[in-house]
Amino acid sequence: MNSISISTFTYKLFNRKECLSMNREQFSKWLVGFIDGEGNFQVFLDKYYLKVMFRIRLHKDDINVLKKIQEFLGKGRVVIDGNSCVFIISDTKDLINVLFPLLDEYKLYTTKWLDYNDFKRVVLFLSNSNTTRVSLSQLAWVKNIIDNMNLGRTEFNHNLIPNIIVNPFWLLGFIEAEGTFGFKNLSPYFQVGQHVKNLFLLEAIANYLKSIPNGFNFSLRSKAPTVNNSLNKKTSVSVISIVSIDVLYDYLSFFFLDMPFQTRKGIDFYFWCIALHLHKFGYFYLTEGRNLTYQISQYVNSGRYSINPNPVQTPSLTEINKVLNLNLPVILTPNMLHVDLAKALTSKVKPNAIWVYDNGVLVNKNQEPFSSFASAMEAIGYSKTSVAGRRSLDTGKIIGGRYTFYSKP
Repeated sequence: MNSISISTFTYKLFNRKECLSMNREQFSKWLVGFIDGEGNFQVFLDKYYLKVMFRIRLHKDDINVLKKIQEFLGKGRVVIDGNSCVFIISDTKDLINVLFPLLDEYKLYTTKWLDYNDFKRVVLFLSNSNTTRVSLSQLAWVKNIIDNMNLGRTEFNHNLIPNIIVNPFWLLGFIEAEGTFGFKNLSPYFQVGQHVKNLFLLEAIANYLKSIPNGFNFSLRSKAPTVNNSLNKKTSVSVISIVSIDVLYDYLSFFFLDMPFQTRKGIDFYFWCIALHLHKFGYFYLTEGRNLTYQISQYVNSGRYSINPNPVQTPSLTEINKVLNLNLPVILTPNMLHVDLAKALTSKVKPNAIWVYDNGVLVNKNQEPFSSFASAMEAIGYSKTSVAGRRSLDTGKIIGGRYTFYSKP
């Protein structure tokens, strides 16, 4: 049961020579989801000359996916711009004959659809004109469109946006653009964030995620996925998230495991799954498991970029297998929820003492360790119930930019 679950993650991770293939319809759906997240429709004036440009901008490490999009569409160009790479289509004939049919058939579901329609009006206007030069009589019309597209748009007629029918390939593309397989206090989570103008889309995605099947039938008490929703009032960004280890493992990981990731977010996902496995089966509660989880958390997402000034070492298959071969004092059973396993393991591997350092200096002036995490966290100004210290024990992970926790001096 253990080896079957983890072998698929590690196989995909360490044998990922190229992205899984999709047929034309599947890739079309993926691409439109990706455009919903990363695409940009630009209309601008160069003096009195009207210009248009569709583009997708990514980190240069993902240039291969832009080349694949270019190959799929048969049009456009890919350029390097500093640490970014950009796919661009600016020729009106290519936009009309290649991009527009794709988006008209498969539909954008964010408010980007409104920008696309304004963009298309301008492109068709240019196509029917003998010149790109804008006359004085046309100038007000052009400027009004430019001023009210993208970040300038203040009115959103959601009735004009197509009815949302979430499909797995569109969802994968959108998540590769906008989703996060992340960690908080070394605990895995999944989230997707959007400006509140796209709240209707997040609700549709949340409903879709609630309907995905259980892929890990070993757990008898797995509950249907629950999706949290939170709003940052300062930024007007709404976030849907899943934080339950059981739901993430039993439902989400198996759902995405066979999906054909096209970007390097697939690497993030597979490593994230390994860390999720360490939590699900209890290895995380051993020092070696926490260290491996910390290493993974540092590597994925921004940590893996080639421009990182402090490159993080990639966890090797040998390191992963070394942890998975450790003996656990408690074994997951079909009737256990993750919280049950966590409680049992915490009592079994509880440290006798906790040394806390503030920038390398022992916090306790008596040169003695703390007897509990509650007293240690309280001493550094945190809530007694905070799990940050417990989860970072012996990893070297810095809490609050200052503190490190160890089970030995």
